[in-house]
Parts: sequence; C-alpha cells; structure tokens
Amino acid sequence: MIGDLRSRLGLYSARQSSDDIGGAVTSWQLDRIVWGHIAPQSISERGAHGRLSVTQSYKITIRYMPGFPERARLIWGARTLRVITASDPDNRGERLHLICEEERL
Repeated sequence: MIGDLRSRLGLYSARQSSDDIGGAVTSWQLDRIVWGHIAPQSISERGAHGRLSVTQSYKITIRYMPGFPERARLIWGARTLRVITASDPDNRGERLHLICEEERL
C-alpha cells in the first residue's frame, strides 16, 4: 500500500468566522500534507443557464487518520477536490477511501 501513495495532497478543512454584518464566512485552512493514490472514477456533463459544467469524481486512498474533518478539500497540483465521503473500507484503521469531486466550468 505505501508504494502506491505517490501523489502529494494538501488537506484543507473549513473554518467559520463571523463577518461585519452578522453573517458567516467560510475560509479553508491547511491541516496537513498527505500522500495518496488517486484513481479516476467517473465524469459527467450538465448544462445549466447556457454553460456546460463537467464534474470528475475520484477515489483517493490515504493513510488512516482519526478525526478526519467533516468538511474537507484536497488540493492536488492546481486542482481543488471536494471530499464527498470518507470511509475505512475494512475497519482496520490502516487507510481511508475518499470519494471526491472536481467541478470544472
């Protein structure tokens, strides 16, 4: 497994803060750098308001980390991936499978 984790990813988690008019602002802060195996899963296209949007999904395997953030993003080179789900596939605490999406306009 360790030899397959060749892609360097920045793991970012959401932080909420209040703004000047009583609302909330979400900012993304780097938690740590992780190494992962990235496998493309599917790609879909949809048109809305005269624009074409392409969504690519990936399955990413990383080493297990307890307390994985509920809302997370991964930065992979110039790509930003939104983490949809995180699961421990065999409940052994060795690795996490992340299903992520990248939306491109």
